[in-house]
Amino acid sequence: MDPPEPPAPAARESEVKYGRNNEEQDLFIEVDCRHPEAVLTPMPEGLSQQQVVRRYILGSIVESEKKYVEALTRILEQYERPLSEMEPKVLSDRKLRVVFRRVKEVLQCHCMFQIALASRVAEWDSVEMIGDVFVASFSKSMVLDAYSEYVNNFSTAVAILKKTCATKPAFLEFLKQTQESSPDRVTLYSLMMKPIQRFPQFILLLQDMLKNTSRGHPDRLPLQMALTELETLADKLNERKRDADQRCEMKQIAKAINERYLNKLLSSGNRYLIRSDDMIETVYNDRGEVTKTKERRLFMLNDVLMCATVGARTSHDSSALTPTSQRYLLKWSVPLGHVEVIEYGRSAGGSELSRGAAPHPPGSLAVVAGVKPHKVYMGPGQLYQDLQNLLHDLNVVGQITQLIGDLKGHYQNLSQSVAHDWTSGLQRLILNKEEEIRAAGWCRVQLQLPGKPDRSGRPAFFTAVFSTFTPAVKESWISSLKMAKLALEEENHMGWFCVEDDGNQIKKERHPLLVGHMPVTVAKQQEFKIECAAYNPELSLSSGGQSDSRPTAPGFLWIGSCTSQMGQIAIVSFQNSTPKVIECFNVESRILCMVHIPADEPSATVEPETPVGKALVPTICLGTEEGSISVYKSSQGSKKVRLQHFFTPEKSTVMSLACTPRSLYAGLVDGAVAVYAKAEDGSWDSEPQKVVKLGVLPVRSLVMTEDMLWAASGGQVFIICVETHAVENQLEAHQDEGMVVSHMAVAGVGIWVAFTSGSMLRLFHTETLQHLQDINIATPVHHLLPGHQRLSVTSLLVCYGLLMVGTSLGVVVALPVPRLQGIPKVTGRGMVSYHAHNGPVKFLVVATTVPKTDRDKPRDSPPPGMEPPDGEQKDEVPSDGARPCLGQRSPDSLWLGGSLGSVTHGSELSSSTASLGPRSEDGTMYDLLRHPGMAPGGGRRARRARVSSVLVATGGQGHRRLGRKARPQRPEELASSIMVWQIPLLSV
Repeated sequence: MDPPEPPAPAARESEVKYGRNNEEQDLFIEVDCRHPEAVLTPMPEGLSQQQVVRRYILGSIVESEKKYVEALTRILEQYERPLSEMEPKVLSDRKLRVVFRRVKEVLQCHCMFQIALASRVAEWDSVEMIGDVFVASFSKSMVLDAYSEYVNNFSTAVAILKKTCATKPAFLEFLKQTQESSPDRVTLYSLMMKPIQRFPQFILLLQDMLKNTSRGHPDRLPLQMALTELETLADKLNERKRDADQRCEMKQIAKAINERYLNKLLSSGNRYLIRSDDMIETVYNDRGEVTKTKERRLFMLNDVLMCATVGARTSHDSSALTPTSQRYLLKWSVPLGHVEVIEYGRSAGGSELSRGAAPHPPGSLAVVAGVKPHKVYMGPGQLYQDLQNLLHDLNVVGQITQLIGDLKGHYQNLSQSVAHDWTSGLQRLILNKEEEIRAAGWCRVQLQLPGKPDRSGRPAFFTAVFSTFTPAVKESWISSLKMAKLALEEENHMGWFCVEDDGNQIKKERHPLLVGHMPVTVAKQQEFKIECAAYNPELSLSSGGQSDSRPTAPGFLWIGSCTSQMGQIAIVSFQNSTPKVIECFNVESRILCMVHIPADEPSATVEPETPVGKALVPTICLGTEEGSISVYKSSQGSKKVRLQHFFTPEKSTVMSLACTPRSLYAGLVDGAVAVYAKAEDGSWDSEPQKVVKLGVLPVRSLVMTEDMLWAASGGQVFIICVETHAVENQLEAHQDEGMVVSHMAVAGVGIWVAFTSGSMLRLFHTETLQHLQDINIATPVHHLLPGHQRLSVTSLLVCYGLLMVGTSLGVVVALPVPRLQGIPKVTGRGMVSYHAHNGPVKFLVVATTVPKTDRDKPRDSPPPGMEPPDGEQKDEVPSDGARPCLGQRSPDSLWLGGSLGSVTHGSELSSSTASLGPRSEDGTMYDLLRHPGMAPGGGRRARRARVSSVLVATGGQGHRRLGRKARPQRPEELASSIMVWQIPLLSV
């Protein structure tokens, strides 16, 4: 097809000839692009306000793309071409190729995009669509290849430019003259940064366009598809950049380390760097006083932890401008699996003081880093001893007060008021000491490390104490350590069968990791089989009706099991290092479904002892086969407290449940949905407010979106308005008769639908109900399991970048989907778990503790971005001190092309009175359950931090490991069990 002729005379012709190196001939073809300039016609009259705004946004897209193409052209014409023709050469041909690697290919992609953009702009007033142009232009593999190689090469290119500027004055003079001769005086570095910033700019512009595109507009779905494509592209660029950074840094560390055997160790192909952090090592004497501090760098590999001293740089050495100028003096290296974190101040239950703490910690690292010889600094061990002494004295003063009350006479300075003053003074001292302990623990990391065995051969250990630059870095580092240690456990050595498109095994850091598995029924009641589950991430309010901004303990997983006639509830706590059943009780009928109902938001006028105040607790609703709904209190310390029990109309079996803050929906076996309203006292009306009749087949699945209830009956899905309770729309999920919808899962603006028979999943658009994608999960499963066994979907969950599918064969399939809000289409091949149940996977439940303050945060995430490279970091922690982090970003933020970041949890305080002794880290489950959030990091490798992980629980009969020789299983191994998975959410 011939390229379009440029219109005259308004159009501008731009011709780009692409030369190629021999090794690149098979990747990119040589193309001449003649493209007309995109020009908007004059605005016609009679446009609506939305149409006017969309035209302005389109104009911004056109102008932005024009400037971007001009910037790429300037790089080639004003820098690459003159440097290649310069005699004598200031940059060798090899370095020239490295510095400007893939600039021509990126320009080629955008020249083709401009052709499509100009065509669409010319017909804008009749079409008014732009999303499809972005989808067609940026879903091609050549775009990902060109950009990923450019982004991965960027740091190397900048390092070469810096070094050449320092060693060759002629090159520096050329850069200055070229910059001064340009109209805008933009530097080469700024021009080269533009490809890294391009996709965030596109995403912002398309988000603005989408906000001004009403539902029903033909451009709305294409815009959502375009945003999904761009976000997925940015996510893949992040992953490739992260892998490239890891390989590069491993080479640099191996080159800079002073130990020969470590060079060989670091060069192992199976070993990769997780993170490296600058910390301050603190040495205490026996009295808990700081004797000295020293800057260290900790390298966390996937199986080794190394501590090194960073060698000083010399200013006259030109190589100091490159990362390889650093030299490391190794202090110690230990196997990562033997590293233990010792933390003070948290009880075995993980509870905290009821007193609130300061929102931001003092600059504890600045104090430690600035130690003066004549001043005594107390370590946490001494602080705890001081607190113990104060508590002892407070107890003694209490006894003295009682004795004073028994005195017969009156004595000066010996009265109840004086004793009260003593008590008040000690309480103030205790509060002050608690604050000191909190401040000391904010950034402090104490490690127990394996040392050389003693003379008798017994294992020996030594302790190292470090301080991070911010609390976020500490929590991020500990989280990374826990994830890495979990990946080293034997059960995760071969946890998932997964092969990417290129045939390479996916790195283990992207696998869900098995935390553990356990039975959830007592030995004498093994006939119970798991049916359903619900997770409660909340706790009841503290005394006085005040809501804390942080969860004070982990949530609970409620699991429903059944026999042929009755049901049983098992409540599992994730509070300790392994899941534990804390309560188990029977119910009158078989439990078929359950739902967690969050606690009502407290009002300033509500008293805790009123009926309304008592209702401010989370609850679990159970739907039973006998047609009843039971409401149980679900809060810390509650023991089998049933608040309500009522029957559905005609005692129809409850097949599914869903809720909003004011309504409870029950899908019934007779094809109806019963709607129950919440009364003023917080309880549910026992009589339904309305019964919505959908058909005659059971309503097997109910799913809530923002303002709609999706109800599946037979092969139809009905969309019910939550305000009017009227059916607004209807979706035919499958054309074949007999296909019955069994499960649904919503993410972004898409809904995945599964059926009672067959292994097919279907994706629909929630706004237009358009069918977007089909996925057959039998394909990855049959790669792992021999033979072609019948397969169906038995549970479904979309969770943080994965579509997780439970199957009738007991295995779990995990399919990658976009992590940001958008259309959750599958973007790659799936993974199949080697760990499986002995029967259907009955439920998939995400388990994470959600702070109340996070509920009202907007879910729209900022676009994927790019961290400024080294030297340009705006918020980097200064070398002369440290400052605490002051804010948080959206948990879905992506930072394109940044160096190895840190993953972090939200900051969590420690209790100083509940447990005064040290506690081993030991992979505490609660630390894995915190709601994924992001906080700015500090130090060299933790500038911005994202999320860490989230837990997913699966339920079924027993546990088995595929890929091993089968053996007869004991009866107790076939009991109802859960498996708990930890899904790593990669930092970017």
